Amino acid sequence: MTFAKKVLILNKWEYVVPALAVASLLISCILVSEKKFFWNDELYSYYLLADPSFTHMLGAFHDKINNTPPLYFILGWLWARAFGATELSLRLFSSLGMCIACVTVWVTLGRTYNFWSAAIGTLSVFCTSELILGQNAEARMYGLFLAVCSLALFQFDKNHTSSKDSWSICLTNYCIHTAIVHTHILGLFYSGAILISQIVTDKYFNSRFRPKLYLSIVFSWVSIILYIPSFLNQADAGNPRTWIPIPFLKDLIALLTFPPTSFLKLVVLPLLILFIALRLFINKTDKNASSLRQLQIQQNYYTEKYLLIFAYAFLAVPVLIWIISQTVKPIFVNRYMIPTAISWPILLTYLYSRIFYNSIFDDRRIYNNSIKAKFLAAQRPIILLALTAILLVYPIIYANILPKEQLPGLNDNKYGDQNLPIVVQSSHAFLQRLQYSPERNRYFFILDWQAAVDNSSGLFTPQEYKHMEALKRNYPELFHNITKSETFIKKYNRFLVLDSVDYKKQCTLEPLWENISCPRWLEMRILNNPDYKVKDIGKIELEDRKMLLIEKVKK
Repeated sequence: MTFAKKVLILNKWEYVVPALAVASLLISCILVSEKKFFWNDELYSYYLLADPSFTHMLGAFHDKINNTPPLYFILGWLWARAFGATELSLRLFSSLGMCIACVTVWVTLGRTYNFWSAAIGTLSVFCTSELILGQNAEARMYGLFLAVCSLALFQFDKNHTSSKDSWSICLTNYCIHTAIVHTHILGLFYSGAILISQIVTDKYFNSRFRPKLYLSIVFSWVSIILYIPSFLNQADAGNPRTWIPIPFLKDLIALLTFPPTSFLKLVVLPLLILFIALRLFINKTDKNASSLRQLQIQQNYYTEKYLLIFAYAFLAVPVLIWIISQTVKPIFVNRYMIPTAISWPILLTYLYSRIFYNSIFDDRRIYNNSIKAKFLAAQRPIILLALTAILLVYPIIYANILPKEQLPGLNDNKYGDQNLPIVVQSSHAFLQRLQYSPERNRYFFILDWQAAVDNSSGLFTPQEYKHMEALKRNYPELFHNITKSETFIKKYNRFLVLDSVDYKKQCTLEPLWENISCPRWLEMRILNNPDYKVKDIGKIELEDRKMLLIEKVKK
């Protein structure tokens, strides 16, 4: 068999790796979905995506339920019509986005780097990052966000191989960047980072000026004007205060260096160190091979510099967001910046390309089928295949070790009279019980604006009020148990309250995580009211909550 035929056969088998990565991510999503119930943010997605009416869904989207552009909800609504709005279906929609991102990044890197470098560089992030694996099984827009940004990477690389800016290239760039800015509120930052990367690479490396290409990206931003009315209404949920705390420097560092998970440090890096040691031991006296490798690196650098600039531009986005959060308004949440994950496959692949030869047959050509070449050909594939297999299986390991959640409200009936209504102070606990409890009609959420905006109520409580009010406004049949304080108190003289163990805690307005939520309705309307007596009837099993019995004193 000729060398060319061997390379062709190898290239066909290379596609097994991304196919297995896709299978691993999808299986991980399925396994995680069996263990997890929808949480607060996922339920905000579910209510809109499960809406049978597209126009009604758009009306609810315009309200204060979600604060994000419309593309995810438009595509997700279509997905739900085809595959249903179950936990698994909506999470698979997110997982599909992660899979598209993984394959697209692998394909893009494979155009510049050798197979092993691109494969292990991509898998080291997409199959081990807890941020990616976590969002891989959540019904939110982050899978789509990562997918459209990965398509932008592919197009960015393609732009540099084009000798002229055809209308098809400009239209493709316009569509991709329109998708980016309409997927997440931080999409504009990432689209801007790509534009800057394009201008820098053209000016300093290609000596080209491409106004038509740049304008195609800028014009995509104009489309966001259509979203501004909805954005302003959605953003009002964050008044008078937002829930996002001011980030610390350690938060920025953790986001910028998120790939080195414990798995990567304990398993992947030792295997890489072993591989490097073998290479150094075997090649320590072969100066000709080393010289040839250096020549290959220098030649390849002219094609990889664009990708490196792209990577550093994406790494700069969290730095800018961190500065804005420190000086203007906190908007720093790690999952909001999930596209920065694309930087690390590029950087790791660049590193691995300095370790691995360009193909599995390079050693044989360099050493002319010597004993050393045969040893290299034997030891390298074994280590690299083992490393690839470990990376591919880790998403499934991650899903298997994840603990199974208990049914929300499972133990509530053990406390107090089962016929009594239960006021739930936390919207997250209320929405989960409303969704999953067989006795969902027992649960109430109280709307009390004065209690919500109290300076001791926490950062999230006013926004929580507006979210719940919007849900009741758009879906009154489902949320009839979201009610005003005075209405509930007039109707019930005896009821239960499900609250945190430290239910008397008072938050401050300092933007810290410990000040996120301190609901004040119980204290302001009940504990400080002599017309009521309160009895602590126990801590809920496996939850950091307790049940209180409230009875109105007879006069």
